[in-house]
Amino acid sequence: MSHVVIDNIDRLELTPLGRPLGWKLAFRSANAGMVHQLYVNGRLGDFTDLPEQRTFEITADDTPRELAVAAVAYDDRAVDFADELPDIVGEPGWAYRPVVVRSITHWPGDQLAVYHDNATGTVGETPAILRDIWPPSVPHWGFGLGEFGRGGFGIDGDRGPGFGAGNWGVGPFGVGGDLLDIELPLTVEGLHHIELRVRSADGEESTATEETHQAHPPPNPAAGLTATNYNPATNQLTLTIKQ
Repeated sequence: MSHVVIDNIDRLELTPLGRPLGWKLAFRSANAGMVHQLYVNGRLGDFTDLPEQRTFEITADDTPRELAVAAVAYDDRAVDFADELPDIVGEPGWAYRPVVVRSITHWPGDQLAVYHDNATGTVGETPAILRDIWPPSVPHWGFGLGEFGRGGFGIDGDRGPGFGAGNWGVGPFGVGGDLLDIELPLTVEGLHHIELRVRSADGEESTATEETHQAHPPPNPAAGLTATNYNPATNQLTLTIKQ
C-alpha cells in the first residue's frame, strides 16, 4: 500500500511573490486530516505541518521544474516517498542525477566537478556543478578520529557515513559512505556527454568518469502571442507565436 495520495488534489496555481525567483504554489485538496508534501523534479522539496495548509513557497530559476503535491500521514511528512510516485510525476527526463558516493577515501577540501557539453559534442572547461564532497557540517571520520579501536586501522569506520549514518550498503563493510544528492538540469534536447571529476584542495583533478544522458526538456512557453490577420469571410484568425 502506498504511503502517498495524489488523488483529490487539483487547481495547482503559481503566482509570483514579488521577490527574485520567489513563487507561491497554491492547491486544493480534499484529503482531510492529512498533511501535504511538495515534490520538485521527483524529489521531496518541502512539506506542511498543518492539514489546513494549502500553499508552498518555492524558488525557481531559469531551469525547468516539475512540481507534484501529495498527501501523507502527519508522521510521514518528512519522508521522501519519491519511489512511490507514479511515473507521470516521477523523475523528469531533463534532470541528470549521477550516482556519486562520498566516503572517507575523499579528503576534506575535495570537490566534485561535473562538466557537460550541452549536447554540442564538446565538453566545456568550466564545471556546471562544483560541490564540496565533505562540507564543514559533515564529519569526516579518518585517522585518529572517532572512538579508539573502532573499524580497521586508521579508519574508524562505524562512526562514518554508511555504517548506521549514511546509505546502507554503500561502500566497503566498516568503511561505508553515503550518496551525494546531485542534480544537473539539462535544458537542451539531445544526447549530453558528461564528465565527473574529483578536484583536490590544490586544484588537481582526477581522471574523468564519463557518462551520457538523453535529455528531453519541456518546450519553452510562448514569449508573445499576436493576432496578425483575421478573415471575416471564413471567420479565421491567424496568430503569431514568439518563442
